Amino acid sequence: MNPHFESLAQNYNTVVDRALQSTGFDTDHFVRAKLNTLSRIFPGLKQEPFDFLDFGCGAGNLFAFFPDVFPAAHYTGADLSESLIRQAHRRFGENAPFCNLEAPQWSDRKYDLILAAGVFHHIPREQQGPCLERLGALLKSDGKVLLWEHNPLNPFTRRIVRDCEIDRDAILIPPGQMKRLMRSLSLDRPRIIYTTFFPSLLKCLLPLEPALGWFPLGGQYIASAGPRQPARVISDNGSVPAPTGRD
Repeated sequence: MNPHFESLAQNYNTVVDRALQSTGFDTDHFVRAKLNTLSRIFPGLKQEPFDFLDFGCGAGNLFAFFPDVFPAAHYTGADLSESLIRQAHRRFGENAPFCNLEAPQWSDRKYDLILAAGVFHHIPREQQGPCLERLGALLKSDGKVLLWEHNPLNPFTRRIVRDCEIDRDAILIPPGQMKRLMRSLSLDRPRIIYTTFFPSLLKCLLPLEPALGWFPLGGQYIASAGPRQPARVISDNGSVPAPTGRD
C-alpha cells in the first residue's frame, strides 16, 4: 500500500470533498451518480438478485447507498487499505461485507458486475494488466467488469486530480489506452461510456448526461467489458463459433 495514500486514509472523504469544492458537489453526490448510472446501464438488475464486487471499496461510500438502488443484490467490498476497511466496519458493523484484498472471501466467487471506481490510476502500469485479468476471471459468463476512471482529456478533471492529495501518485489513463488493455486481454466487447459532465452550477443539465455518453470530454469515463473469450477455432466445416457476451 502506498504510504502516502495510507496516511490520508483516516480523513479520506474530507480530503476528497476538499478537492471537489470547485464542482459544487460532494462525495455523496458522485456516489449516488455512479449508482444511478449503473441502474440506467443495467435496468434489468434493479430488482434482481445478483453478485456485485466493489473492488477498491474504500470506507464503504458506495455501500451506504447501494441497497437503495439494488435492494436484492449481494454486495462484496474489497480494498488494499486496512485502515479504510476498518473504517468501513466501524461505519456499518463488523459483519458488513468488507474485506482486505489479502483475504480469500472476495476472490472465491463469481460476479455479475465488478466495479473498480477510481482505482486503476493508482495501480502501476505494469500491474494493471494482471489486475484486470484477475478481475475478468471472476466474472460469470455474462458478467461485466466496469472501470470508472478520471478522463485526462478533460482539463477540469486534470486540475482536480492535480489538487487532490490522495491522487498525488495518480497517472491518469486515457480511455483509448484502457480499451486497448481490455482488448489485449481478450475481454469481450470493450466499450467506453463518458460521464460526469456538469458542475453544480449547471445541474439543470444533468438529465442530458445519458445522451452524452459518446462525447469524449466527460470528466470521467466507464470502460466496460465481458469475461475473457476463448480463442475461436475454425471447425472442420469451416464455420467459426459465434462469440458470447452482451453489451
